[in-house]
Amino acid sequence: MAPYFDPPMWEQRRICISSLLYEQKVHSVLEVGCGEGNVLMYLTAPTANDEHPITHLYGIDINAEALKKAELYMQPSPLDFTDLRIDELHISLFHGDATGPPLPDIKPDAIVCSEVIEHLQPSLVGSMTAAVLGGYRPRVAVFTTPNAEFNVNFPKLAYGTENAQFRDEDHKFEWTRAEFAEWANESAAKYGYSVEFHDIGTWMCNPDDSFVACGGCTQMALFVRDDAAKVESIAPSSLPVAQLVATIDHPFYQEPRLPEDEVLQLVREIAGCVVEYENIFCLDMLWNRFEVKYQFKRRRALKEWLETMTEDFEFDKAGDDGLDEEYRLLKFEQD
Repeated sequence: MAPYFDPPMWEQRRICISSLLYEQKVHSVLEVGCGEGNVLMYLTAPTANDEHPITHLYGIDINAEALKKAELYMQPSPLDFTDLRIDELHISLFHGDATGPPLPDIKPDAIVCSEVIEHLQPSLVGSMTAAVLGGYRPRVAVFTTPNAEFNVNFPKLAYGTENAQFRDEDHKFEWTRAEFAEWANESAAKYGYSVEFHDIGTWMCNPDDSFVACGGCTQMALFVRDDAAKVESIAPSSLPVAQLVATIDHPFYQEPRLPEDEVLQLVREIAGCVVEYENIFCLDMLWNRFEVKYQFKRRRALKEWLETMTEDFEFDKAGDDGLDEEYRLLKFEQD
C-alpha cells in the first residue's frame, strides 16, 4: 500500500484552522479565495466553546462558478430546521478580487487564506498580504501553503532535481519553510502582527523507508494583531470592490424562555431520563439535549442554574479536568 495521510490532508488542514480560530475566540471569519466554500462549511458547525460562537462567515473568490457551488453547499440541511442552532449564523459570499479594496462595512475578527497564495503570481503576493493584513487588519489571520521540502516524499515530483514539479499544475511557486518564514516575519513586522508557525501533516501512514521528516506537508502561519503597533496606512486599491452574490441565513431558536416552573419541570424530567447510579447524572448529559440548550443558551448558565436549585439538585463532583460535573437529582424515585 502506498503512503497516505490519516486523516487526509484536507481534513487535517480544516481541523487545524478551526481549532486555532476557536482558541482565538473569534465570532466572524472571512475566507479569501474561498472557492466552493469547503473551509467555510467546516466552520458552520457550532463551536465547542459555546461562549464564543461564530455567527458571521464571509467568503470572497474571483471564480463565479465556484461561488455558485459554495452557495449551494452552504444551504441549511433538513436537520438544521429540526435541531435548531442556539446562535444565529449568517453567511455572505462575494465575487471579486481579494487583492482589491476591503469589503465595505465588514470587519471580520479573523481572515483565512488557505492554499491560495501559491496560486498567485509572485508579483501579487504582496498585494494579497497588504489587502489582508493592511486593508482589513483582522485580529487574527491564518495562512496555509504547501511546504516544498515535503515534496521529497512524493517521488513523482522529483524534488531537488532539474525535473522537479509542483503539487498542482496551477501552482506558481511552492515555498520552503525558510521562505515561508521570511515572508511571514517580514509581513508581521510591516503590518503590526506577531506570528507563529504550525506544521500540518508531519507523518504519513505506511511510509517508505526513504521517508524524510522535514516539517509538515502543509505549513501554517497564525498572525495575531498587535494593537500597540504603529502601522502606515496602505495605498488604496484601484480594483473594483467585490460584489455580494449570495446571502444564507441558518435557522436558530428564537422562542422566549419558558416560565421558571416549566423550566424546572423540563430539566427534572430529562434528568430523570439520564440518571445513572444513585440518581447521579452528568451535566453534559443534560446540556446535550436540545430542549435544555434552548432554555439556557450557554452551558455555564445551565451549571449556574443547577447550583441555585438546591431543593432539586445537589452537586456531587467534577471530573479530573474540572468538567463533566456530576449532580444528584433529589426527590426522585425511579419506576
